[in-house]
Amino acid sequence: MDKKVLLIDDEDSLRRTVSLGLMQKGYDTEPCENGMKALQTLEMFKKKKMPLDYAIVDVRLPDIDGLKLLKVIKFNYPSLPVIVITGYGSETVAEKVKTGQADGYLEKPFSMEDLTKVLDEIPEPEAEAVAPETEPVVTPVQAQSISIYALVSLDATADLMKVYRKLYFQDNVLYCDAVRGEHDLVLLLQGDTQETLDDVVEKKIKAVEGVGDVVLLPLHAPVFGENVIDIMGSVDKALGRDKGESEVYANPARIRASSYVMLEIEKEKLESIYPALYFNDQVVHCDYTRGKYDVVLLMKGTSFSHIEDTIRNKFKPLDGVLRIKEWPIITLFDL
Repeated sequence: MDKKVLLIDDEDSLRRTVSLGLMQKGYDTEPCENGMKALQTLEMFKKKKMPLDYAIVDVRLPDIDGLKLLKVIKFNYPSLPVIVITGYGSETVAEKVKTGQADGYLEKPFSMEDLTKVLDEIPEPEAEAVAPETEPVVTPVQAQSISIYALVSLDATADLMKVYRKLYFQDNVLYCDAVRGEHDLVLLLQGDTQETLDDVVEKKIKAVEGVGDVVLLPLHAPVFGENVIDIMGSVDKALGRDKGESEVYANPARIRASSYVMLEIEKEKLESIYPALYFNDQVVHCDYTRGKYDVVLLMKGTSFSHIEDTIRNKFKPLDGVLRIKEWPIITLFDL
């Protein structure tokens, strides 16, 4: 029986070339264009009890960094050998590959002989012990709260600091940030019911002197295909982090800029766009909304140009992204 190889690379030509080359060497290849598709494929093979023999992971992927994907695969599928490939090799990358416990490493371009030699040198994995099935733990369902972004525009003569102070300490206001953009303040409201939040907006926010227009963006849980949300959670668990905890934030002094980023997207492409946004190290929060914008991000970086570079180079090229607006957060002192 041919050995099965999961090939994860965003280059169409490389996937075709490597798939054909491995087939001629007696391997059956399952190609994936990004990390999320790869994790879904791994789960599918696991459910069907069809074990894969190898995974080949490119370092640069459009959604999940390849070195992070290496850690996720090793965490969830410890017996699966992983070979890391890259066209941007360096001593730093090689060291990270070694630290991530990869079973092989190749720099592009490589020949099929180079690749099959690496595959052949990997020892056969030991059979994993099958854990006995246990009864699922039933946890009580907790009542879910309702969240809404409120984009507040002030009258021309309004005192920004005065309005900010009043809104910041309002009940049901989780966050209140002054921004440079189409609006002056971005609020995140939370309450038990939609009626509660409607009441807050009408009687407490709009009643504040200086508040002009208020645009609401209700948060909704994105609807994806099978296992996507579970897989995204498993990635965070494997990396041992909460959102926003990454190399960028290892030194808090490096965080010098924060921005809200609003995206309009083709909704039918949300499932491919959302993970690429969510898994980016600079994205602290990634929320799917209804209304004027489809996705709201809170991003942090070492500078505003750092955030702008990520938007320009990582987010704008995503298929299905129509428009992006960045609203830098203004730091207000002496509250």
